[in-house]
Amino acid sequence: MNKIPCQVASIAYDEGIAFVKLAFGSHYIAAMLLGEGERLASGQKLKAVFKESEVMVCDKSYSKISARNRFVSKVLKTEVSSVIARVIFEFEGLEISALISAEAYNELGIEVGKTFGWFVKSSEVMLEYV
Repeated sequence: MNKIPCQVASIAYDEGIAFVKLAFGSHYIAAMLLGEGERLASGQKLKAVFKESEVMVCDKSYSKISARNRFVSKVLKTEVSSVIARVIFEFEGLEISALISAEAYNELGIEVGKTFGWFVKSSEVMLEYV
């Protein structure tokens, strides 16, 4: 497990989801929590904890990434609240949805009809028998 000592910089809530921005020195770590945000307070000290298998690696220009499942698709539709955004891609006749922060959604300039890349770590893919 990776553990980084942090301090809660900000918390935003929407529909049972808390988007928490954690400060670590001059860096920020984002956490999206389900039903946990009520227990947090701005300035609270805690540790950001994440598994080694959740860490992707890229080159310093972000042009190459370690995720094996990399795809490019058009945005079919979006749903955006003050905290979270659902982006739905058209992928070979299927709808693939992603939940991201509203902050990331705005920074990326996501709009219906635009093309974006999306990734799924191989350690996060499950199999369902048919």
